[in-house]
Amino acid sequence: MAFRRNITIFLTILVTLMAGMTAHAARDNVIISEQNWTGSTITCYVLKYMLEEKLDIPVKIMQLNGSVTWVGIEKGGVDVFSDVWENAEINGIKKFVQEKKVAELSLSYPNAPHGWYIPRYVAEKHGIKSIADLKGKEKLFDINKDGKGDLWVGPASWKVAEQNKVRITSYGLNFSPSEVEQWAWLAQLKNLYTNNENVIFYYWQPEWLFTQYDLVRLDEDPHDPAKWNFKEGDFKNSKITCAIKASDVYVGYSVKLKNRLPKAYQFFKNWTIPIQEMNNLIALVTDLPDKPKLSNEKAVLKWVEEHPEIVAKWLKGIQ
Repeated sequence: MAFRRNITIFLTILVTLMAGMTAHAARDNVIISEQNWTGSTITCYVLKYMLEEKLDIPVKIMQLNGSVTWVGIEKGGVDVFSDVWENAEINGIKKFVQEKKVAELSLSYPNAPHGWYIPRYVAEKHGIKSIADLKGKEKLFDINKDGKGDLWVGPASWKVAEQNKVRITSYGLNFSPSEVEQWAWLAQLKNLYTNNENVIFYYWQPEWLFTQYDLVRLDEDPHDPAKWNFKEGDFKNSKITCAIKASDVYVGYSVKLKNRLPKAYQFFKNWTIPIQEMNNLIALVTDLPDKPKLSNEKAVLKWVEEHPEIVAKWLKGIQ
């Protein structure tokens, strides 16, 4: 933890210094912050392509975490936060967008879902549409043949894995939580799905899975703070009997762009993208059966050429 704090402090200082160095002359480029997941990366490259190829504005992509990105936007060393998940960045949104008003947000897509998924062939064969329908049918999902159903909850290092384990208990289900790493789980899922076997697992959108597999998210009560009693590290006193809160996802950008690079500012004001298209973009840069992955640049070029109507909306009103 100390190492992570030191890295964060170092990056914050670095961004601040960058801002000081650029204060004497207005930059003619856009600096975009990239986070460490595929959705953020491919979004960065879409933004980069549009700004450079359509608006003749040079772009630099930097790998920064959320807290450093917000400070960078405030100080002037960063212009764009590529993938702002409201649930994760609620404090940053409140401080830098709502209170300090140094950044604005454009909605990429609303209500990115989290939940438990099963293949459609399982749902239809066994009449499972909701989490309530799982009661008494857990053994259908016994992958390791120990007499209990197996449910992938996410790697042990993820907070959501603990939340999913609480959900299993709170719903009174007889599942053993699987906490293998994501890459190992995806390999296992591929084999299970290919062989039409029963499987249940936690997942989210956008992701490439939803371009390859016909999956059903199980119904449950909508997210309700009164039913979401999660105490991190305190399993015995936690209880969750509702859905994980869906998250709106945004692109954040500095208000200073309005005067410094008005074409870039208007582009970001116009920004939006359907979640299914994010699924497709992520799939293009993922190594899938019969679909070798493309580089970020080639994936974006292919996608842009196939979606002129979306590109036209992004460029609307830009002179």
